[in-house]
Amino acid sequence: MDAITITGAILVVLGIVGSLIPAVPGPALSFAGIALLFFEKGAGEVPIFHLVIFGAIVLLLIVADYLAPILGAKLAGSTKKGTYGAIAGALIGIIFFPPMGIFVGAFIGAVAGEYHSGKKGSAALKAGLGVVLGSLAVIAAQVAYSVFAAIYFFVKLS
Repeated sequence: MDAITITGAILVVLGIVGSLIPAVPGPALSFAGIALLFFEKGAGEVPIFHLVIFGAIVLLLIVADYLAPILGAKLAGSTKKGTYGAIAGALIGIIFFPPMGIFVGAFIGAVAGEYHSGKKGSAALKAGLGVVLGSLAVIAAQVAYSVFAAIYFFVKLS
């Protein structure tokens, strides 16, 4: 194995780990590994169509990473203040308490926003729970993508 192949293998493995750590772009690392495999093996072994599909999915996951917590809050019945609170809390959390601050901050922000809009108790907590569930759904999708990319990489490698 040459340096490009070893680097690609390291990237797809780091992609799985990075999918579980909020500050590390796991799916992007996995895609980089697939791209290196494409450049190493060529279009005959790794069709460009596969590379495009992997790239499109990683772009969707990047967008979903930002939107899913907000959509989770909305589906849980959050008001605009709760949604804005979740966004502000996530930003503050990731800056001051990385990597888990994004989840804790979004949860606290959503609950605080709901309290500010007049909701109390379980209604406010429901919005926070929606944020957490939205985030967990994206993490599950990112892990699935990264595991599939690693399997694809090592199958095509042999």
